[in-house]
Amino acid sequence: MQLGICKLCLLEKPLINSHLMARGVHDFCRTPNDDPISISSKVIMQSGRQLQHPLLCKECDGGILSREGESWVLPLLATAEGTFPFHDLLLEGTLGGSDGDSKVYAASKNAKIDVAKLTHFAMGVFWKASVHSWRGGETEPLIQFGKYGESARAFLRGEALFPATMALIVGIIPPAVKTIGFCYPYRGSASGYHNFLFFVPGIEFALLVGNMIPSGLKQTCFASHPLHPIVVSDGISGSIKSVIQESTAKAYRAANVVKYLNRVKNT
Repeated sequence: MQLGICKLCLLEKPLINSHLMARGVHDFCRTPNDDPISISSKVIMQSGRQLQHPLLCKECDGGILSREGESWVLPLLATAEGTFPFHDLLLEGTLGGSDGDSKVYAASKNAKIDVAKLTHFAMGVFWKASVHSWRGGETEPLIQFGKYGESARAFLRGEALFPATMALIVGIIPPAVKTIGFCYPYRGSASGYHNFLFFVPGIEFALLVGNMIPSGLKQTCFASHPLHPIVVSDGISGSIKSVIQESTAKAYRAANVVKYLNRVKNT
């Protein structure tokens, strides 16, 4: 193991290879015969490669991040077989309202939803993307938290409350979820404040960061609003598809992807 400063506890310790996206998420996106399809702005290819780096100590990675979020969330994600345990949990709770194809559920009224663990999982992924580049040959972090990064680190360590300068929004795709995939955190197009997004099978997370977050959006914060609202909407699937199409418009499609897509099309 490499000896270094753990980014989370800030102590010098042996570092393990931490995954940007938990290893278990990758398993949702592969079949018995095929690796997941990896998508970036430069290339689309089938690959079993997982982004990892000696970033954290074992206690912070396998302990804090796994125990406080990942181990609870991962079994609840949507599957290629059509099941979606987290959505099933939502339906057992209270519907707070609806608007068109969107419905809002209050997680505070559903004892089966662990608000703290879902929040910790999302913040862990966003934070890891903000402290390392995760891209070969580059040094700048994948996303930028700037002066707000320390408050996120302290929250993950259990040393501070959820940051007052952030708002976490949780969106759910109703089953059957067609996009069984994930996206690493990226910056959105909001102005006046930063917004970052990523998705895992069935769930999209958006994190708003800054002192100028509109009050209306702050009211939708899953972490800090007393009702812990969760939005269920068919529109989320469409927005994810649009992001993928836009970001990969000029990407090279590897031969193994073309072969795979042709095989799927003809089955």
